[in-house]
Amino acid sequence: MRSISLIALTLALAPLGASCGPKEGRTLGGVDVGTRVEAPGAAVARYSTAATGDPVIGEATAAGAVRRGVEAASAEAPMAGDERLATLASWVAAHLAEGGRPPPHDVTDFFARHLGLVEPVPHILVLGNPSSEGLEAGVTDSVRQFLARQRYSHWGASVAARDGLLLTVIALSRRGLTLDPVSRELAPGNVRLQGELGAGLSRPTFVITDPSGSTERLPAGSSSAFQVNLPMSAEGTYRVEILAASAAGDTVVANFPLYIGVDAPNFVVLEGDAGPGEAGTDDAVAASLLDQINDERSRVGVPPLARMAELDAVAHGHSVDMRDNAFVAHASPRTGTAAQRVAAAGVRTGLVLENIGRGYGASEIHRGLMASPGHRANLLNPDITHVGLGVVSEAEGDRRAFLATEVFVRMNRSQDLAGAPERLVALINQGREARGAHAVELDPNLAQAAQDAAVSYFADPTRTRQDTVDDASAGLRQFAIAFSRVGGLMTVVDDIAEASRLEPTFDPEVAYIGVGIAQGTRPDTPPNSLAVVILLAWPR
Repeated sequence: MRSISLIALTLALAPLGASCGPKEGRTLGGVDVGTRVEAPGAAVARYSTAATGDPVIGEATAAGAVRRGVEAASAEAPMAGDERLATLASWVAAHLAEGGRPPPHDVTDFFARHLGLVEPVPHILVLGNPSSEGLEAGVTDSVRQFLARQRYSHWGASVAARDGLLLTVIALSRRGLTLDPVSRELAPGNVRLQGELGAGLSRPTFVITDPSGSTERLPAGSSSAFQVNLPMSAEGTYRVEILAASAAGDTVVANFPLYIGVDAPNFVVLEGDAGPGEAGTDDAVAASLLDQINDERSRVGVPPLARMAELDAVAHGHSVDMRDNAFVAHASPRTGTAAQRVAAAGVRTGLVLENIGRGYGASEIHRGLMASPGHRANLLNPDITHVGLGVVSEAEGDRRAFLATEVFVRMNRSQDLAGAPERLVALINQGREARGAHAVELDPNLAQAAQDAAVSYFADPTRTRQDTVDDASAGLRQFAIAFSRVGGLMTVVDDIAEASRLEPTFDPEVAYIGVGIAQGTRPDTPPNSLAVVILLAWPR
C-alpha cells in the first residue's frame, strides 16, 4: 500500500491573489500555476469550531473499515469526527495529481476556509488500496505514523473506487480552541471574537494582516479565555491568526480570512513558480527561500537580509532535530528555544525570530508562511538584518517533502555617529514639546563629559553602567557653579531613537543636556552596540 501525505505549515502570514492564465510547464502539486480552482460546493456563512455529522464519506463497508482504522490508531487519545473534514477530504480527492499527490497548500487552505474551518490547514493523508481487504489495517498503520509526529484532535475521511483502487483521503486537524461562530463576510467596523483556548494553552495573541498587507499584533490577556474587538474599518480581506503559548513555544491555533465589505471568493488562483529549488536538493530549496524572502522585503521597501553561516548551522540543526525526533515546534526538549540555540552558537544579538514551514518545494513553503500573519511579520520585520536557513528532506511516497527552519536576527552594523548627539537631542526635544516642556539646550561641557564616559564604557569591559555615569558626573565638579544640580543616565541600545524615550529627559525643570554616544562590543553586549550617556543639568 502506498501512503502519500501533505504536511501543512506550522508556526509558527496575506490575502490570496490573482494571476493570469495557466503557463505551460509550471505546475505545483499537479495544478498549473495561474490555474483558477473553483470551490467544489457551497460556502458556509460562518466559521465555527463545533464538530458535527458523519466523519466518513463513502460506501458503507469501506467507510466502516476506515472508521475502525482511525479509531484504532487514536485509541490512546481519541479524535472527534467532523463532517466538514470528510467533505474537505472528498474535495481534495477530486484534485489529486498524478501519483496521488494532494493539491498545493493554497488550494487546501481555500477549501478549508470555504467549509468554515479556522484551525491551521488540516494535514492530508492519501492511501491507495487494491481492495477493501487490508484497508482497516493500512489506515491504522498510516494514521498511527502521523500521530507519532504530532497530536490531532479531529478527523474526517472519504473513500471511493478510482482507477482500480480504493482511494482513501484522510484529513487530520489540530483544533486548539473553541470560537463563538463568526460570519465570514462582515461590514466595516469592529469585529468581535470570543472564545477559549484548549488545555495547556494560554496568553492568546491576535496577529492581523489588513488589506494593505500591514500586520498588527494584539495581545488578548494571560488567561485561556479571550474576548476582543478587532478594528477592521477598511474594505477588503483581513487575515486573522490566533497564537497561544504552550510548552512547545508559541503555536498557531487559528488562521482564517475575514471579508470586510466584500464578498468571499468562490475560487482561488494558484500562485508561485515551480522554478529552481522547487524539487531539488535541500541546499537549492534553502537558496530559493532566501531569494523569495528578499523579493518580499524589496516589495515593501525594507533592506534585504544577509545569509549567515552560524545561523544556517542553527537552523539546520533544528530542522534535523524535528525530523529525527518526530516533532514540529519552536521549543525543543534538547536545544531549548530559538534564542537559546542562537546564543549557544555564540551569536550575540538583541532580537531572534524563527519561522518553521513544511511543503514540497520552496514556493509552497514560502507562500504558506506569507499566508500566516505572524510568520509574515517575522519575515518582513525591518529590524532584522541576517538570516539562517536550514532545510532537510524526507521521503513521502514517491516524492520528497522539505522541512525548513528560518532564523532571523538583528546584527548591529557599524554606524557613522557624526551628528548623532545632535539628532538625539532633537528627538528628546520633540518628546518634551509633546509633553508641554520647553526645549533643552545642548551644553558643550556636559557633552564632552558624556562623550568621554561613553567611550570609556567600551574601553574597559569591567566598568558598569553606574560606574560610567558616576565618573561622568564627577568630572563636572569644576562646572558646579553653573548649575543647581546635575544628573546622569546611561543605556545600551541598537538604535539611537531608542534612547529618546527615557523618562528623566522629559523633566520640565531640566534646562541643559549633554549627550555622548560610542559604538563598540563587550562580552555582555551584542556586537556594535551603542552606549548612550546623557547628562542633565538644572539651572540656578
